[in-house]
Amino acid sequence: MTIKVGVIGIGSIARLAHLPNYRKNKDVELVAVADFDEARARAVADEFGVPRVYTDVAEMFKAEKLDAVSICTPNTSHVPLALIALENGVDVLLEKPLSTDYQEALQLVEAVKKSNRICMIGMPHRFRNEARSIKRFVDHGDVGDIYYVKAKILRRRGTPTGWFTDKSKSGGGPLMDIGVHALDVAWWITGRPQATSVTGQLVQGIGAYKTAMTSRWKSADAANQDNAVFDVEDFASAYIRFQNGMVLSLEVSWALNGAQDDAVKVDVFGTKGGVSLDPLCFYGERDDIFTESRIDIVSNDFYEDEINHFVETVQTRTAPLITAEQGAQIVQMLSGITESAQTGREVIL
Repeated sequence: MTIKVGVIGIGSIARLAHLPNYRKNKDVELVAVADFDEARARAVADEFGVPRVYTDVAEMFKAEKLDAVSICTPNTSHVPLALIALENGVDVLLEKPLSTDYQEALQLVEAVKKSNRICMIGMPHRFRNEARSIKRFVDHGDVGDIYYVKAKILRRRGTPTGWFTDKSKSGGGPLMDIGVHALDVAWWITGRPQATSVTGQLVQGIGAYKTAMTSRWKSADAANQDNAVFDVEDFASAYIRFQNGMVLSLEVSWALNGAQDDAVKVDVFGTKGGVSLDPLCFYGERDDIFTESRIDIVSNDFYEDEINHFVETVQTRTAPLITAEQGAQIVQMLSGITESAQTGREVIL
């Protein structure tokens, strides 16, 4: 069964992850892209062999018989666009975070239920073989009861340009950008327990630095590379308690005067053993001797696996690995961190 797909918003994540992997999937027909910048949209459409371009999303849904769309736009536009897609009977792959507001996230969850459509949230780290491998240890009981988890990704000079530093579009800084990845994959590996309270800290410690001879991520849109607005944090930390007694600490930064992480790091500590995502290891005892066991797996193209999984759910009408409900629970924790930072107190969820 071939599914007809459109992509809304054709910035970097669409060009690097969505469009090329849809194009590679033999069961997908890429029929349209939509973006406010028509010239950029046409150039990208030509690059990926997409026949039609729209600058108006409503017009695209009216003109095309789409089965599914990817929504790859700034964070605060996610839910409004997803609602339009659902109203038109179209399944949705929605880039993270689902929303920047928990109540809005719940509105989408309810709309998904009423529409009987599929809405998958883009959390690609769940598809990494490394994450899947250590989750197997947790699921099989090898770690025992988990009491503490560390999740982090610390960049020392990696603040992106463009709308990411504009709170009206992003909803926050590294917490909404990369923190959502670290939090989600750690929460998923440990079985998605129910969060009960959170204490958070948001700091703009370095700000709009002018550090020489460092690299920065730049928007694919030339008009979006020199945004002067910088009203978000560049460092976030949190301490989250869960119903099962587990505690998770989270640290994320775009800019920090310290050591840099190359990728998302997760460490899980349990009563019988422990696992870490980077380095990929299992820790425990054998015959009363402490052991550190390297996990040997082949890395995969997790963006390709994410897209292929979404396509399969659309074809088979099965629940995706990351549902709207799960996406909303992550937003609840992110919102709690923000509220705690603003009020200076613990927030009960």
